[in-house]
Amino acid sequence: MTRMTRFAVTLAVTAGGMLAARAASAQDAGTTPTCASLTNPVYVTGSSAFEATLAAFAVKLTSTSETTPMTVVDLKPGSCSGVNNIATNADLTGTATYYALTGTTLTKLSCTLPASGQKADLAVSDVFYGSCGTAAPATQPTALKDFPGPVQAIEFIVNKQNTTTGYLTAAEGQDLYGCGAGANISSFNQMNGIFCRDANSGTQIVVADNIGLSPATPAPPICVSVSGSMMPTSVAGYASPNAAIGMLSADNYDLNRSTLGALAFAAAGQTKAYYTDSTASARDRQNVRDGHYTMWGYEHLFAYVDGTGKPSSANAARLINIINGVVTDAAVGDYVTVEATAGTIPVCAMAVKKTDDLPGYLSPATATCSCAFVKAATGTAPTSCVACGGGSDGGADAAVGGCTGGKTCHSGFCE
Repeated sequence: MTRMTRFAVTLAVTAGGMLAARAASAQDAGTTPTCASLTNPVYVTGSSAFEATLAAFAVKLTSTSETTPMTVVDLKPGSCSGVNNIATNADLTGTATYYALTGTTLTKLSCTLPASGQKADLAVSDVFYGSCGTAAPATQPTALKDFPGPVQAIEFIVNKQNTTTGYLTAAEGQDLYGCGAGANISSFNQMNGIFCRDANSGTQIVVADNIGLSPATPAPPICVSVSGSMMPTSVAGYASPNAAIGMLSADNYDLNRSTLGALAFAAAGQTKAYYTDSTASARDRQNVRDGHYTMWGYEHLFAYVDGTGKPSSANAARLINIINGVVTDAAVGDYVTVEATAGTIPVCAMAVKKTDDLPGYLSPATATCSCAFVKAATGTAPTSCVACGGGSDGGADAAVGGCTGGKTCHSGFCE
């Protein structure tokens, strides 16, 4: 069937600059280094959905302004495979990725892992440990702690040329990814044009939970299973543009908006469909932050801890604390800005929270950095925001300017 695009949004915010630079892959032949030879490596395994945000931190940690450089070595087998790697203390092998800036372009470089002996310092998962099911040990090791990081939204994506379909309901998603092309959902009537991930993918687990399917159901021949890195080109490059649909993290969608479109989504029980953002073109994640858009999860940062509950790996501890804003790093800058411009949402900008990946378990939360997030994500702070501290956007978190009404200065604004 063919449907007119439906917009179910209530707030418009001017779109601004996110990560404008596209990722490139460049490395001279024959010069692939060993990962161990890189400067102060920290080994990360798991989610491919978090790559855009992780890379944004990584390039700052290797910049010339960093006093203690650290190289993020990233192996991306998928969320639950990464959880399994660290839970079973498995060796990381093969080829990993690290990141650099060439001018303003993010460059992905390769390094080789040893045949044995290299363990993960940190695992990143788009979902809670329990959502991995049999893909990881049934019982989470007692010394393996989850440090929830920023929020990642997952979106149904289509070819930019597809102007006939603007939204998808949970029931339609269930039919499409449960039955395939024969479900006759909108124009998605070609099996080879329906793209999915796999049962170990956090992206697919989040989607499956929200449309009422087992994460193992979306699989060939119902859909074509591709990696997270191949999802954008698979959907954008499919020969019949209106027949292509896939699933992608919002931060990676932001990097591919020129060739892809994102569908609004109506969860079970909702009478309207919502974009992750306030409009199709905005980048404010408004509907995720206020609880209208349900396909999201935390980026869970798993690391082994000592008796005091602190990560045993010093590099893992430092990276977790920088990502979560526990410590500051002059070369990195404000973590809220890094995450907002990369496309994820710092927890401090969320007005809702969850303790499970299933939809319908949201509870209220107090947002303390919404103003800073919206300014960083869109370029303009809401008119209701009051700057504090110093500098062009409020600057340091000092109560200069006098926050009132019980508000304090957070990332340059009274909240």
